Amino acid sequence: MGSAGLFLNFLWAMLVVLGLAYVAARMLKKIGIGKTSPSHYLEQIDYLALGPKRGIAIVQVVDKTVAVGVTDNQITVLLELDPKAVTERATNTPGLGRDPLTLSQFAEEMRKRLFRNGGGRP
Repeated sequence: MGSAGLFLNFLWAMLVVLGLAYVAARMLKKIGIGKTSPSHYLEQIDYLALGPKRGIAIVQVVDKTVAVGVTDNQITVLLELDPKAVTERATNTPGLGRDPLTLSQFAEEMRKRLFRNGGGRP
C-alpha cells in the first residue's frame, strides 16, 4: 500500500471521527448538556412535563418568579410565585438544593411517593 492509500485511510478515519463528534455534540445539546443561555434576565428554575409538548415551567424573569403553562401553540402565565418561597423550598427539599440525594434519601423519597395514597410499606 502506497502513501496515497495511507492518506485515504487517514482521511476516512478523520471523517468518521468528526461525524461521531458532531452526532455526540447534537445529542448532548438535545438532552441539555452544554446548553448555554444568552439571556441575562431569564432563568428556567424547574419544568414538569404533562404530556407530549406540554408542561408547566417555573421561570425567573428579572425580579419576578412565575409559573407558566407551555404547549405547542402558546405559553400562558398561570400565577406569580414568591421568589423567597421558591428558594426556600429548593434548599429544604432533598435533591433540589446543592447536595445530591444519597441512595437512602432517594429510596425514602420513592417510598413516600409510591405509597402516598394509603398503601402499606413494603
